[in-house]
Amino acid sequence: MKKLIIINFLFMSMLGVVFGQGEGAFVTTTLSDLTAFEVGANLGELNSISNSIIEREIEGTVYLFDGWTNNAVIVTSKDQKFRLKNINFNAKENAFESKISQDSLFTFDFANIERIVLKKKTFKNVYSPSDGGYRIYEVIIENKDFEIYKDYAVDIREGNPNPQLGRANDKYIMRDSYYVKKGKSFKKFKLKKSDILKVAGKKSDDIEKYAKDNNLSFKNERDLQKIANYYKTLL
Repeated sequence: MKKLIIINFLFMSMLGVVFGQGEGAFVTTTLSDLTAFEVGANLGELNSISNSIIEREIEGTVYLFDGWTNNAVIVTSKDQKFRLKNINFNAKENAFESKISQDSLFTFDFANIERIVLKKKTFKNVYSPSDGGYRIYEVIIENKDFEIYKDYAVDIREGNPNPQLGRANDKYIMRDSYYVKKGKSFKKFKLKKSDILKVAGKKSDDIEKYAKDNNLSFKNERDLQKIANYYKTLL
């Protein structure tokens, strides 16, 4: 059962939340701080976990990161920032969650959240024409000309009760894919040199030379981000 709640002071203390304004400015929240920052309602929902709905054991995990002890910076649509110590990304539900107890999770709603930064990865809520709605993507590249996003999803590989025929239990399989947004176009995309140079347009020769001179791969996300930073310096 789900219940829409206002994030109150007790709940915030359970999560270990720290507030702040501006880059690097975070202070421990107090009752007056919470009112001043106007965090308010509608940051998410409290969900009860019912073991009775689990029909079979499934190996693996639907979560992107190991465990729940992960530090994140959440930036609201009003550019208010707070740190959260207990958070993970559920790729199956395409949602950020915080584990409150063994039988309850808090699921964040991006209606009032601009972005979440977790383990040097930035996540945003982006409109997906193929889904006909908004979806949370990891931001790989974001500039005035185009954006490249990474999508995470989970499939279930079915097991077989006969041990001689393979794995007995079902298993979660994490998969990812990339999308490029340019103007009104939003389509699936591969991290390969030819496709990225095509998106770069008239700056393609410059970034191709930069990548070659610096031994950077268009297929590697970190290298691609370095190439993208150089792209921003070009006129």
